[in-house]
Amino acid sequence: MKKIQLFVLTLLFLLLATPLLAFDLAESLQIHGFVSQGYMSSSNNNFLTESRSGSYEFTDLGLNLNWMALDNLRLGGQAFYRNLGNYSEDNITLDWALVDYQPSDWLGVRLGKVKMPLGLYNETRDSDFLQPMIFLPQSIYDESRRDTNLAYIGGGLYGNLPVGSWGDIDYHVFTGESTYPDDSILTQSTNNSISESIRKNKTNPLLPDSFESSERKSDGLYGGAIVFNSAAHDLRLGFSLFRSKNNVYVNGSSTPLMENTVKRKFVFSLEYLWRDWMFVSEYGETDRKTSQAGKVTMDGPSQSWYVMLSYAPFERWTFTVLYDEFYRLKYDRDGSTKPQSPSYTAWRKDLGGAIRYEINDDWVLKAEYHYIDGSAMQLNVVNPDKAYPDRYWSYFAAKLSYSF
Repeated sequence: MKKIQLFVLTLLFLLLATPLLAFDLAESLQIHGFVSQGYMSSSNNNFLTESRSGSYEFTDLGLNLNWMALDNLRLGGQAFYRNLGNYSEDNITLDWALVDYQPSDWLGVRLGKVKMPLGLYNETRDSDFLQPMIFLPQSIYDESRRDTNLAYIGGGLYGNLPVGSWGDIDYHVFTGESTYPDDSILTQSTNNSISESIRKNKTNPLLPDSFESSERKSDGLYGGAIVFNSAAHDLRLGFSLFRSKNNVYVNGSSTPLMENTVKRKFVFSLEYLWRDWMFVSEYGETDRKTSQAGKVTMDGPSQSWYVMLSYAPFERWTFTVLYDEFYRLKYDRDGSTKPQSPSYTAWRKDLGGAIRYEINDDWVLKAEYHYIDGSAMQLNVVNPDKAYPDRYWSYFAAKLSYSF
């Protein structure tokens, strides 16, 4: 608790010390950050937190530092605090920390904990001023996997390549490992699955007699992304891809009880700007295989896609509509391969609308509403009081953010 209080007090000091905000020291050291407080309320199902009764446990604070040690050498990092119900509760984490050496525009090297290029917006998902909605489309940018998908620990090459009068291309290739926080919804979902298997087990000798603890370890990650930027700055086309493997060890065992392999995860992206309009669409698949105690429990690709349209008729106002779909298995959209569960656990269809108001250059206020059909994407973890979450549900979120 003391480290949390110290972190909060530090940010409050920065907020009160107006002349120091977003300051540069000797033009080589920059310190920036953000503070946000939100509110969520939902019907029928909880979303991320205990939102059915309304929740203010939706707080983010970030403090980042960048130091240009040399003209082409940057050192930087960001500390991040989040309070989101029982998950990511009062934790301070290192979001990213890197050494960035870029001798030329077309080639640079990053080492450390580096933001992962996934879709168009994963690397900027915490920048409220850059996003029209509070939550990015969940089929591609699953908030319950934020800490795992935000960054990799390893190294990458990146750069920008001109393509004549057409524009330019950004690229980023990388290799390393993923991180898996103990208090995440993903970890809780894994623990629930293992506990249930142990409870039902009668014959499998690979399962332990009881569940005490688990540890998920990365066993390799590599991938890359390219983004085409038009010369008129009105069109972006992207493709990102990665492969990974991780193992879950139970009760301190040296033999993995669960093996998870992402054979291929890819996202195609399109963003188009025209006057006061912005159209975005992304399509992705995650082909994965999961086995537990020698038994395959999942094998096949999921399917994700969304379309989003934003309109900014006035200088500080933006209105957005979203339609977003996710299917647990691309070739089993109706859930027929899992007859013991309701069919709607196989999908999540989200229709949302949002309003964003930029109070000034430092403050932004957002509000959004989502109506959802389906309960895929680990919704059962935050609804432990139900055998199965409800099929039809909705949530409202509001968030006030300050950036410096």
